[in-house]
Amino acid sequence: MSVEEKLKTAYATAKSYPELAAKLIDSGILSYTVEVAAGLMLYRLADGETIFHDSDIEPKVIAARFNTEQVIKAIRDNQQGKSTFPEFMDAIATAGVRFYEATLNGDQKRVTYMGSGGFYQEEIPL
Repeated sequence: MSVEEKLKTAYATAKSYPELAAKLIDSGILSYTVEVAAGLMLYRLADGETIFHDSDIEPKVIAARFNTEQVIKAIRDNQQGKSTFPEFMDAIATAGVRFYEATLNGDQKRVTYMGSGGFYQEEIPL
């Protein structure tokens, strides 16, 4: 199975973000960046290869100001399986997230969410 096929399967079958992160790691993904407004994703693999994914998610309007509390709520809802990926993307857009970076390798696996006027970072609970 190709990495692209593994990515599609991971997103289709994961019931929460921690499960998705584990599947992405198993697929060889070291890190990835998501541009929230357009749903664009850039995945990085160990050998220097990159995979660009243009999501079929509807374009989002990003809130003008970053709201940390709303970001945390969106993250917790998704971690607990209370939201789908499109719902998560809507929630973080409403919270002012312009893009996020997930680091899946090393000792500190984490996601950093960034927007106008703020950012929030947390470790991935694997």
